[in-house]
Amino acid sequence: VMTTHDTQVLISGAGPTGLTLACDLARRKITFRIIDKAPAYFIGSKGKGLQPRSLEVFDDFGIIDDVIRTGQFHLPFRGYDGRQVLGEKDMHEGRNPTPSTPYASPLLTPQWRTEEHLRNLLEKLGGHVDLSSELISMGQDDEGVTATIRGGDSTKEVRCAFLVATDGGRSFLRKFLDVPFEGETWKDERMYVGDVRLHGLDRDAWHSWPKHPDGWLALCPLPSTDTYQLQAQIHPDEEQEPSLEIFRRIVLERTQRDDIELTDAPWTSLYRVNIRMVSRYRIRRVFLAGDAAHVHSPAGGQGMNTGIQDAYNLGWKLERVLK
Repeated sequence: VMTTHDTQVLISGAGPTGLTLACDLARRKITFRIIDKAPAYFIGSKGKGLQPRSLEVFDDFGIIDDVIRTGQFHLPFRGYDGRQVLGEKDMHEGRNPTPSTPYASPLLTPQWRTEEHLRNLLEKLGGHVDLSSELISMGQDDEGVTATIRGGDSTKEVRCAFLVATDGGRSFLRKFLDVPFEGETWKDERMYVGDVRLHGLDRDAWHSWPKHPDGWLALCPLPSTDTYQLQAQIHPDEEQEPSLEIFRRIVLERTQRDDIELTDAPWTSLYRVNIRMVSRYRIRRVFLAGDAAHVHSPAGGQGMNTGIQDAYNLGWKLERVLK
């Protein structure tokens, strides 16, 4: 019995992991659809560092020049205690490119830029993201997967050979398939993260106030934008959702400076440190990748980068199997 497939691979989630996989399948001439339940593209800075290996992937994709143009290597870290400058350090000093290591240190660039570069490539390769399209159910047999997708008031079924969940830390598919997400939540490690526009700080350094009794504060200028990423450690019991007003108060309290004026906060989030991993990456014809499969502490910039690697690793394998 022949099964008709609407597409070979359905990708649920259009963040960096899903987009990387879509680009890889597109250049390999594998048919796919990529959907995302959000009505608009993500605008936050979230994962703001691209590791050397991710840069090698983008080199292979032919988009490295664009990616580097909108990012920055070697932004120094400047520490303060109130108004007093404690010192300045390039965390990646001495890490310089060589023929075998063309990218020797991480590139600072906001996540939405990385996604934008991947979407531009996807478009050049003839693909596009279906927004406002939410996976709400699925079933699988030996021949393929039937996925139910809701868009607006209508639902439709898509038949595919493989389904890849790149739908983030709160993955619908991981929960739907009841895959254990083993690990821990660090109750006492919480922070506000957001993108802000401000006056009063230069863009030549990542500004950091590590010593305040309420927790550290960092303001990092985001290359190729007029925004800074704000990160502020908060009390474990803090339940308030972040806002421009709260950010203003924190900056005033922790910097002791009234000359830093926050004017706008286009993206804000409340971040809890989760360190978890699925017990398995594959459930027959379904694969979990990126945050749907593993979540990290923000230290070392692992989240987005490991997701990009997942996709890059899966793309060629799907091609081999499907061809």
